[in-house]
Amino acid sequence: MINLVRTERQRYILFKIIGEDVTNLNNKEFLKSIWNSIWSYFGMKEANKIGLWLLELDLEEKFGILRCSHNTKEVMISALSLIKEINGKRIILSPVKTSGTIKTIKNIKNSVIR
Repeated sequence: MINLVRTERQRYILFKIIGEDVTNLNNKEFLKSIWNSIWSYFGMKEANKIGLWLLELDLEEKFGILRCSHNTKEVMISALSLIKEINGKRIILSPVKTSGTIKTIKNIKNSVIR
């Protein structure tokens, strides 16, 4: 049997968290600020296409991994770059690298941290 439904391609974005005292933040606060950035700069039409997932958030090493649709990768990178504070704390989310597979992005993360 042939599967006629094609799954949408994904992109993984590795980002660095630049700021002080980020260990008190949690996944919910990060996602809320990312969604607010998407909604305020790109609108609801683009927000519906994103398919955003926060796969990993390491506050000790100050790195995170997001998954999004391959069509909206540039929107996600822009939205990350436009975030200036989370929960009253000055923070910059700087995209480091994008990849089509989670394995590659984790290898890049391990090489960047060392």
